[in-house]
Amino acid sequence: MINERKIAPHIIDNSPGRELLKVIKDQLKRSKEAKFAIGYFFLSGFSLVREDFPEEFSKRPFLKIIMGNETTYSTKEELVEGYNLRELFKQRMIEELQEKEFSEDQIKQLKTLRDFIAKNIIDVRLYDRSRLHAKLYLFLRDPEERYSSPGLAVVGSSNFTREGLVRNKELNILLTSREDVLYLDRWFDELWEESVEFREDLLKVIDISGVLPGSPYPKIGKLIDSQTLFKYLVYRWFEGRVLNLLKKDILLEFQLVGVVNAVDKINFYNGVILADSVGLGKSFIASTIIGEFLNKKHPAWVPEDKDPSVMLILPPSIINQWEELLIYSQYFLKDNKIDKVKDKGNFKIYKVFDKENKYLGKIAFLSLGKFQNLKEHDLKKFAEEYDFFVIDEAHKYRNKNTNRWRNVRKLQKKESGFSNKFLLLTATPLNNSINDIFNLIRLFMDDTFTPFMIKGVPIVDLIKRYKDLKKEFQKKGDTKIKRELKKVATEIKQKVLDEIMILRTRKYIMEQFKDIKINDKPLVFKDPIPYSLDYSPFYTKDYKSLIEVINNNLNKILFEHTKIYGTRYVVFEEDTLDGEEADKKFIEVADLFKLLLGKRLESSIFSFETTLRRIYEKEKIFYNIFKMEIKGIKDMEDLKKVIKRAVDRAKIEKELEEVKEEYNIEEENEKTWFNRVIKLISEYGEKAQEEKGYSDVDLFKLGLEVVIQNLEKDLRYMEEIFKELDKLKEKENGEIKIVGKLPTDKKDVIEPSIYLYQNDPKFETLKQIIGLPSFKSEKLKDIPSLYGKKILIFTQYKDTAYYIYHNLLNWINKETDIHRWLKDKNNRVKIGIVTGDTDINAKINYIKRFSPRANSGYEEVNKYGEIDILISTDTLSEGVNLQDADVVINYDLPWNPMVIIQRVGRVNRIGNEKEIYMINYMPSKEIEVIVGILRKLKEKIDDITLIVGKDVKILSPEEEISIETFGEKIRDISRSTITDLESYNISEDFKNFIPEGIPKEQLDEYKLLNVIQYELGYTKEDFEEVIGMDKGPYYSYIKGSDKIISVYEFYRGKYKVMKKILSIGEDGEITYETPLVFLDLIRERKRSPQKIENAIEKLKIVKEEVDKIKEELKEGYNHRQKGFLYNLYSTLIFKRREVGEREIKNIENKLKTVMIVLRTIPHYLYSKEIKPLLVSKGLIEVRRNNDIKIKDFKGTVETLFEFFKEKGLTDIESLKIKVNHVGWYYEVGDREDNKKRT
Repeated sequence: MINERKIAPHIIDNSPGRELLKVIKDQLKRSKEAKFAIGYFFLSGFSLVREDFPEEFSKRPFLKIIMGNETTYSTKEELVEGYNLRELFKQRMIEELQEKEFSEDQIKQLKTLRDFIAKNIIDVRLYDRSRLHAKLYLFLRDPEERYSSPGLAVVGSSNFTREGLVRNKELNILLTSREDVLYLDRWFDELWEESVEFREDLLKVIDISGVLPGSPYPKIGKLIDSQTLFKYLVYRWFEGRVLNLLKKDILLEFQLVGVVNAVDKINFYNGVILADSVGLGKSFIASTIIGEFLNKKHPAWVPEDKDPSVMLILPPSIINQWEELLIYSQYFLKDNKIDKVKDKGNFKIYKVFDKENKYLGKIAFLSLGKFQNLKEHDLKKFAEEYDFFVIDEAHKYRNKNTNRWRNVRKLQKKESGFSNKFLLLTATPLNNSINDIFNLIRLFMDDTFTPFMIKGVPIVDLIKRYKDLKKEFQKKGDTKIKRELKKVATEIKQKVLDEIMILRTRKYIMEQFKDIKINDKPLVFKDPIPYSLDYSPFYTKDYKSLIEVINNNLNKILFEHTKIYGTRYVVFEEDTLDGEEADKKFIEVADLFKLLLGKRLESSIFSFETTLRRIYEKEKIFYNIFKMEIKGIKDMEDLKKVIKRAVDRAKIEKELEEVKEEYNIEEENEKTWFNRVIKLISEYGEKAQEEKGYSDVDLFKLGLEVVIQNLEKDLRYMEEIFKELDKLKEKENGEIKIVGKLPTDKKDVIEPSIYLYQNDPKFETLKQIIGLPSFKSEKLKDIPSLYGKKILIFTQYKDTAYYIYHNLLNWINKETDIHRWLKDKNNRVKIGIVTGDTDINAKINYIKRFSPRANSGYEEVNKYGEIDILISTDTLSEGVNLQDADVVINYDLPWNPMVIIQRVGRVNRIGNEKEIYMINYMPSKEIEVIVGILRKLKEKIDDITLIVGKDVKILSPEEEISIETFGEKIRDISRSTITDLESYNISEDFKNFIPEGIPKEQLDEYKLLNVIQYELGYTKEDFEEVIGMDKGPYYSYIKGSDKIISVYEFYRGKYKVMKKILSIGEDGEITYETPLVFLDLIRERKRSPQKIENAIEKLKIVKEEVDKIKEELKEGYNHRQKGFLYNLYSTLIFKRREVGEREIKNIENKLKTVMIVLRTIPHYLYSKEIKPLLVSKGLIEVRRNNDIKIKDFKGTVETLFEFFKEKGLTDIESLKIKVNHVGWYYEVGDREDNKKRT
């Protein structure tokens, strides 16, 4: 191998001893002038320092460099419209500088270059007439020499880069002859004159590259073509989820937007509250997400190597409805095979398979009643087994003191720490307090509120501040406080509610999606016309007498049997935020029965009678058993056996379920029920004793006698009511006429018959408005005739539904001339009934026959006949389309306006253009009964909304209950339009910060996805080229309006907390954009000439704005810890400085996590647990004022880490904010495009 310089001394090939760099350094020092002509000048390869140059320069510039157009860009990239080599060189040089990690020596070399250029020691020109491929290094020691060679030239292959001068296998030759050197000198000078000035450009390049220490300029990244940049930005923005728009044939555009946004929020927050107004398709949105999840579209929601499983937790009355929608409708899992593997009524499980019969996952339907009573081990099992929990009617979980709330929180994480995902559905978030919403958020978020914390949002502090200001304003009414309250409310709306809630009203949909068409017709929401029907003019003397007896006797009835089985219910006052448990209020079953009976009376006479008869029969069972067994009761154990026998025989379980369902409250979980019963019996005995001196045994027996007497009185009072009821019943051959039977099950103690009541005022008016108009009474002149219309009748109670159904059947068959339209040509009656007991297939059949146009039901109509009147409980008030109907009748008026909105939502569907009537029955005398019951209740519990529900807007905690105010509010509801009811239903809190639909950015995200998938037709393969591109930024140039669009991601630790698109125009003004602006990149794909200095100067201004955002994020979470946890945090910091590095080394990561968690967790939740834990283990000593002495630093850290890990609080790795510049593009205006090459 030829290595020695003695052999071929003029050959320079970078082999050892023949490095070109050595030649250059050697010659430069000895030269008076140097001239380099090179294909390209790689600044990062400038390997010279001051010492490599002569001490003095007799001529300036000392070193002239001509660089050509030999770059790393392809010809295709260069030769675009308006190609500009100067701009391309500057851009490429900046890129090349920024790509490199510079050592201190290399920084020194670059400073030398910059300094020499600035002092005109080095001058650089650009040859742009043709391609310059030559490499010449010319050193002139004596340019004026006349006889010998004036210097030395190197000609060959080496470029002026580190690789070309030292590393690459090059081939260069040294030329020293006078003729050669002089020729090359002239050749260079001629080329110099033909070249363009580049010295100032080069200075600017070095300055704005951001490489030199202290530079404020950002990194520009790597140039790519505009279409690739479009794909890259889109892929990053949506985190790879760019082709997820499904079910476009089923969902409307705004519903698809809901799906996209819900998924996005679940990905970050682990849960979302879907709270769209009634009739906007929440169940369809949820079902779409469930379908996607089961078909493995959201793999991040499931641990690795696990099949997805979803559980729906539902009120029992709507399990069938969801089952029908997901399993039987063929909308959402139509491409899947489904097998039922479990069916226990209130718990059903289905396995889901793909077309090839490959198992995908499972879906479970669980009743709320069963769920809230689950034990710890069952909850752990479900948390492991299921990954996605969908909770309908989530407003029922707003109280953190209930079992159901606590149980949901136990589903948050798997043992591995993996976070399960949650979708909460509610149509009534707006009538909740801010505390209620806070509690709903806590269902899917642990006590560190990690997602909010890493975004710098102190959610607990914000809500506490709002509550404090609200209280202060209520006391003082100060306008300054009101302004501050509004400011905090706006912050909560923007930083909390907009983040975790999707809430769109009809008005919002109309404004934002006005171009939507349904069956080629514009989207409309037409308010039904409300009519308040007061049926009191139809009261008869006997009916009034009945109401009077009911009113009197209900107050006297004790419902004694409920006291004997010892159950009572518990409600809670409003939550506090400081960790203190809310006050409990206990409600006796007897009080709830009275209110239940009052509401049943308002629904129908029959519903009242049936409910009272069930209670009567149960009480009678207790009476008979106690009367028979009383002499045999010798001790407490005997009494307990007798009570249990009575409870079993009277089938009390169903009674309690009915109460829980009616009032949405929980049984008190106390094992002391029997002690209360003993106490009650003893108190009875003491009051009944005629003189002192009775033994305990005698007092006990005397108390039992009182129980029997009370039971007897109850039965007598109820019998008096039955007597009055019997007077109203129609007779046939001297016997009470029966027109039907109520469906029963094995839990019922009676099999109620259905009767006809003579002149039932409510039913009488129903007959009149649906019969021939000529049959209608003058008393109903303000109510339109419903003759020949398609009518949907809603009632809250199954008993009332069957009563209406069987009485209508009897009437239709009896008086055919009045309502000919209710029988078809085959003499089939055109009415139907649907309740929670209706078989799912029968239910579907009735829906299709009642609303065949909306449900493709003409085949069923031809087979079984059409239905024109459908009677239903609220089992049909959600998720069903009954758009064929003309009328909704609220036969009983729910106290919660949202229920009315839900009912009418079945008919007043999206796109409905016809007139819809809403007939609301307005009670009169029945109100007196209800008001009397409520007054008695208020004597026992001040805030009766705790029982009837916070969403009941006709009651408020602070006002007195009177017939006048109660009746007026009922009347208001009965007269209100749906739009009015939606407003009526908004709580004071939410009037301050109601979320206004979906932010524009999120709407535009959907529009962008829509274009990508359906207009551009992109597939998964189109994005493969950008999947591995993670070392940005990337950039491009397009034609446009002289602005730069730049995209940034903000991280706290591993979490992406924010993403922003900023634009800056010629005026220097910064604007925040939405991702829809990315579409500009594919409208003009050519790169135009660019002013890179201008671009970087603007990016510098944008970077300053980004730095402000970064600072806001840093300061945003300035959580100040309190009390014991603050002292513990401070003491650990101090102790950390004392202990040696060796002790820290093994626990460094744990210590970091512990310190982060200690800074962030609410002090009120954990101080009481952490303090005794550390003290009991002898790890710390707590002195006065919570001063702490740490006795075992390592043990303290490890114990805290394990405690936090067990609580699922160790997710946060860092609180530091990092910014990732994803990419940018320059929209160059026409004046730039039209410039020619320099």
